[in-house]
Amino acid sequence: VHVPMTQEEVVHVPKIIQQRRQMQQQVEMIVEVPVPMQQEEVIHVPEVIQQARTAHQQVEQVVQVPVPMTQEEVVQVPKVMQQERVMQQQVEQIVEVPVPM
Repeated sequence: VHVPMTQEEVVHVPKIIQQRRQMQQQVEMIVEVPVPMQQEEVIHVPEVIQQARTAHQQVEQVVQVPVPMTQEEVVQVPKVMQQERVMQQQVEQIVEVPVPM
């Protein structure tokens, strides 16, 4: 007679647990960040030159000027008279006188 053999076996049955599933999703975000920019610029700075400044100011000045005074004076003036003048001039004259012989 044949006897069936029973055998015991321990079987692990996984337990089913419900849990929330977290999903990760990559998001791309474009953000504008201000970048300090440097710009070179050539500027012409005027040169300051010290300069002497002459200021003219009109001034009114009252000055006493002596006035030439006119004075009468009697002056003796010689009278000019015309005169005839006789001038003598010596003249030498050679005369040949014949001598008797």
